[in-house]
Amino acid sequence: MKAAEWIRSKMKTPGEMLEAYKPDIPVVSAAKLTRTVMRLSTLGRPAKVTYGFDRRSMKGRQVLILAQHASMDDPYYVNAAYPFIQPNAVMSLHNVLIPVMYRLMLKDGVILKALYEPDAKAMRHLMRLHKKGASFLIFPEGIQALDGTTQPIHPATARLVKKLCMDTVLCTSHGAYLCNPRFDTNRRKGRLEYRFDMLFTKEELKDMSEEELYERLLKSFRYNDFAWNKEHQYSYKGKVPLAHGLDNLLYVCPRCMKQFSMKTDGDRLVCSCGSSVKIDERYNLVPEGGGDFPFKRIDEWNRWQRDVIAEEVSREDFVMREDVRYRQLNLDDLSKGRYTDAGEGQLTLDRKTLRYKGTKFGEDVEFTFDISRMPSTPLSSALANQLYYDGVYYQFDVKDSRAHGVKLMTAVEILHETGDPERSKARKDSETY
Repeated sequence: MKAAEWIRSKMKTPGEMLEAYKPDIPVVSAAKLTRTVMRLSTLGRPAKVTYGFDRRSMKGRQVLILAQHASMDDPYYVNAAYPFIQPNAVMSLHNVLIPVMYRLMLKDGVILKALYEPDAKAMRHLMRLHKKGASFLIFPEGIQALDGTTQPIHPATARLVKKLCMDTVLCTSHGAYLCNPRFDTNRRKGRLEYRFDMLFTKEELKDMSEEELYERLLKSFRYNDFAWNKEHQYSYKGKVPLAHGLDNLLYVCPRCMKQFSMKTDGDRLVCSCGSSVKIDERYNLVPEGGGDFPFKRIDEWNRWQRDVIAEEVSREDFVMREDVRYRQLNLDDLSKGRYTDAGEGQLTLDRKTLRYKGTKFGEDVEFTFDISRMPSTPLSSALANQLYYDGVYYQFDVKDSRAHGVKLMTAVEILHETGDPERSKARKDSETY
């Protein structure tokens, strides 16, 4: 046996480490290294950072940080811009299992939580660490913005803030989505801002009702990067035109109503019916070929598109079928990547359930997921659909265009919200900007 193989055989696998893992106050040396790595990762696209308080007063002060999640890069910018303490971040397991980095993140005391599932274990860790003087970083939306606008914030967030009763810092951003849009893996350079403000003091929280707390949180938290830049008109540039990948997000033509007929052509989004629109360097939608275009912003188009899908899924005979690749988290050897191919088959969505029928490591399997328990099937960086169900992680990569995965996520959200008044209210609350 070679020396490298012998060393690996003696090391614990990621799965074994996680089985025994209990988050604690971050190790100082690990926290410093993490912040250095995150700061270096932001140097190529620096952000303007502002603070609504005296920074000297925040050094060592126990706080709860609530941050917007417009971009996948937000954790890096937030951590780099808030050096006054090292918080225990609440994260989903799939975001922690990063080759090379995951051991460091465990030393940072990350609190693992299954996305969208009740997690009593995570709550126990939060309360235990709170008593030890820990600070926390939470992204209340849970997932990155799909179209540069606020995602629903469940009212349970207000209950958690009230229960922790900590000085609560809010981190907001502008331009984060425009620099790293959800519909494309290529990043862009342009105006990028982060701001930290004291949202609640612990003294205020003692006398504040959950309803008052939730209302103030929503009012301060809502964002819309496209509406913001419609006013400011900052330019954004990258290695590819800003339209690149936009057909992953915008797949319904507003003129002919066809689905999945949109394709990008340089800086243009073109439908098979001949309709086209240009996306300029400020993300404006510029009509082509004469006549008006129904939308001036990308988020407006996506909001309308969501209504189209809502009408489709409301039909009793609604069904959506997609051929998919099934993947699992790699808990054995991250040197081979974060995910492992488990099989392939067909994913079927109807008004009540999501079903996978196919293979798992060579054996025939069938999984059924209850829509009433699934607020969403969030998208990975490659726009594959992800979900946790009974604490188990599943990833389904639609074999057709990535836009099919985006539609699948939207349909699941609409169907779930039909039977979940709290989640439906959270959606409506998030859309008021």
